[in-house]
Amino acid sequence: MRFFRGITVPGHQVELIMEGIRLNGLAADQGEWRMTHEHPGNLKALNLKPDLSLNDTRLGTKSVAAVCACGDEAGAIYYACSHNKSEKNDTPIIIEFTADRSFAAIDGKDFLYTAFQMGEPDIARPALERCFGTAILSYADRTWFSEDQSFRIAQCDLAIHDPDVIEAHHANELVLAGRYRTLFRSAFTIAHPVRPEAIVNVSSPSALFAFPRPDVRLSDILRNRR
Repeated sequence: MRFFRGITVPGHQVELIMEGIRLNGLAADQGEWRMTHEHPGNLKALNLKPDLSLNDTRLGTKSVAAVCACGDEAGAIYYACSHNKSEKNDTPIIIEFTADRSFAAIDGKDFLYTAFQMGEPDIARPALERCFGTAILSYADRTWFSEDQSFRIAQCDLAIHDPDVIEAHHANELVLAGRYRTLFRSAFTIAHPVRPEAIVNVSSPSALFAFPRPDVRLSDILRNRR
């Protein structure tokens, strides 16, 4: 699968960092966030567990270092040129790379976990199906029948690793507006290593990028929305 990662670095270091990525691949400490993900195990069996909790999905599983990436270049450009830009880190870098699907998980922190915990089913259900595929409903539908927040979060822990959900989200063309004013079509964490041979292109875009208006807003699919 093809992914795009957008980072922002000090301008005087941009060429050095770009060359380092070409030679060494992607490291977990490139960018402001330190990410991990962990596969909970047998998704089908856990999904049917009536008392599923975070003890099932987060205890005893192996956490691996990961990097954030989008499924399309526009999302990476948005993060590099707008969302992550600061006075110190003022120069964007876009890294295009490939990774096997088994190395990918959906990054749900800015949209999916909140939708699972607080979604209004009649509105959230069709929105999630459009952006994450039909397979997401086997997790979301069970989630909204429970008032147990641990159960809801644990169901999302399963959903982000489902191969069918990953592929559908990677192909999503709708713009999502998530928490903290984030805008993206798809968001993932990719487990290490991302080796040099997986790097397709490294570039520093110079033009400002205007992301299209959102098609689906997280705030619009939540209970007690305003």
